[in-house]
Amino acid sequence: MESLEFHIPRFNELPRVPLYKDQVITYLENLVKAINIESDEKLLTPTMLNNYVKQKVVSPPKDKKYNEKHLAYLIVVCLLKQVFTLQEICELINIQIESCPIEVAYDYFCSEVELAIRAVFSTRDFSYPTATGTTTNESEMLRSTVMAVANRIFIKSKLKEKKPS
Repeated sequence: MESLEFHIPRFNELPRVPLYKDQVITYLENLVKAINIESDEKLLTPTMLNNYVKQKVVSPPKDKKYNEKHLAYLIVVCLLKQVFTLQEICELINIQIESCPIEVAYDYFCSEVELAIRAVFSTRDFSYPTATGTTTNESEMLRSTVMAVANRIFIKSKLKEKKPS
């Protein structure tokens, strides 16, 4: 599966030019298609994006445009919503950004997702060190969160392989 090579853009790799809603959706669809096993299932629609803003999961866009902080939040939400509720996702995000700036928390999340996917699909070694090299309650929660997502993607891909074409 291609997800072994899955890369999530780090904060400084996200588009610096604010994007309109349709551009955000296209950007995210392209980003997650490598790990979206249910390819007919949309991870983000205009309605979902409006609801995330309404429910204060994501801050409102400025002049109908979304910046890199919006994109970082949306990437995290799109990946985690495969396993967790929006309320749980908001709690998990808040725990991480209480311990460090959003840019650092987001980059750490990206590294952990990539490590988890590699471990689940390739090495099957789940004892790899954290991306920061230190173990805290927050890092253990993040590790468990991304492992849940990686394991769900793995199971869905194996189930899809079993289905007759």
